[in-house]
Amino acid sequence: MPLFDCSNPGDGAPSALAAAIHDASDRCVACGLCLPHCPTYRDSLNENESPRGRISLLAAAARGTLPVTSALSTHIDHCLGCLACEKVCPSHVPYGALLRNGRAWLNQNHPGTWRRRLYRSLIRGVDVPGAMAMAYGVARLIGSLPPGSRAARTGLGSAVHGLPARPRPALADPGDGRVADVALFRGCTADLDRPALNAAIRILRAAGQHVSIPRAQGCCGALAAHAGFADIACRQRLRNNEAFEAAAPALVSVASGCAAELRHDHPRPGAGFPAVYDVHRYLVEKTDLARLALAPLPRTLAVHDPCSLRNALGGERFVYEVLARIPEIRLVELPGNAVCCGAAGDYFLREPARAQALARSKADAAREAGADMVVSANIGCALHLSAALARQGSPIPVHHPLWVVARQLPPARDPC
Repeated sequence: MPLFDCSNPGDGAPSALAAAIHDASDRCVACGLCLPHCPTYRDSLNENESPRGRISLLAAAARGTLPVTSALSTHIDHCLGCLACEKVCPSHVPYGALLRNGRAWLNQNHPGTWRRRLYRSLIRGVDVPGAMAMAYGVARLIGSLPPGSRAARTGLGSAVHGLPARPRPALADPGDGRVADVALFRGCTADLDRPALNAAIRILRAAGQHVSIPRAQGCCGALAAHAGFADIACRQRLRNNEAFEAAAPALVSVASGCAAELRHDHPRPGAGFPAVYDVHRYLVEKTDLARLALAPLPRTLAVHDPCSLRNALGGERFVYEVLARIPEIRLVELPGNAVCCGAAGDYFLREPARAQALARSKADAAREAGADMVVSANIGCALHLSAALARQGSPIPVHHPLWVVARQLPPARDPC
C-alpha cells in the first residue's frame, strides 16, 4: 500500500487518502498482539497510544464519525513509526503506510499550528546545498546553551545537547569513467555522513565494484512523508527517479532509513529505476567480500539495529556478516535492539523527553555490555545515541559499521 501515486495527483486528495485508510484499517482484527511491541503503549498503557488505538482513531476520523481535534492529532504524532507492530502483525496490516496516509489526511483536514507551518518550511529547505550542515551547526549551538536559556526550557536544548562535532572530510569522487555497477545514495545528509559515504566507496571499490553518485539526487523524502507532507515527498521522489534512472543496476544507501524510504517508493525495480539495497546487504549478496584484506581489530562492538533496518528492510543480519569479516573482532547485539532508540527521524526534536528516555536505555546497555564502540547503520540513530552517551559522560564512540571496516583496509588516500 503506497503513500500515494505521484503519477496521479488525485491520489493525494482527501477522498483518496481516506479510502486508503479505510482499506488498511479493515485488515486490523484488533487482536492486540502488537501492544507489547509498541514503545509508546508500553510507556503509557493508554490504548490511544497503541497501534490498535491509532488505527481506530484514524479510521473513525476518516469516516467522519470522530471529529479531528488536537488531542487526536497528538496521539498520532506520538507514534515513532518504528514498525515493530507491523513486523509482528498476523493480519499483515500495512501500519507504516496507514500512518503516513493518516498524517497526510490530518494535514488536509486540521488547521495547522504555526509550529507545523514552520516545520513544513524547514523540510522544504533540506535539499538546499549546505542546509543540513547549517541546521546541524545551529543545533549544536543550541545544545551548548546554559540550562536556563529559552531553548532549554522548551526541551529543544536537551534534545540536541551532546551532539558530536560534524566530521568534515572531503567527499571522495568515485568516478573512473566506467559503467557503474552500483549507484550510491547520498540524500540530504551527505554533509553529516561523509565518513560513511567515503567508507562505502572504498569498500565497494575494494570489492571490485564501480560506483557512481548522481549529482541531481536529493532527500529521499522520508522526513516529509512521515510528517504527512505528501506534496513535498512526491516532488523529492520524482527528482530521485530522474537522477537514478538508468544510473546503475543497483542503488545502495549507507543510511538504512533512506534505503527503507526508497524501497517503500519502489518495492520492485522498473522503468529504469535500480533495485534498492541497504549497502551491507549488497556487499554480502552481490560482491566477493573475500577480496577485502582486513587488519585485526581486537575490540568489542555493540551493534545497534535501526528500526528501518530491522523492521522495514529486514536485513539487520547483513551488518553482522560484514563486520564479522574483521579478524579478532567481538560483536555483541546491543541489548534491547527490538525497541526503537527514539531518534525516529525528527521525533527526538518533537518529543525530546520520550526520545531521550529510549536513548538512555540504549546508552546504559552499551556501557553494561562493556562495548568499546557502538555501531549503527542509520545516521539519525547514530547521532541520537552519541548524544545520549555524551550526556552520561561516557567516552564510547558511535560510528557507522562501514567506517569500522574501511579503517581496517590497507592505507589509502581516500578520506574516511
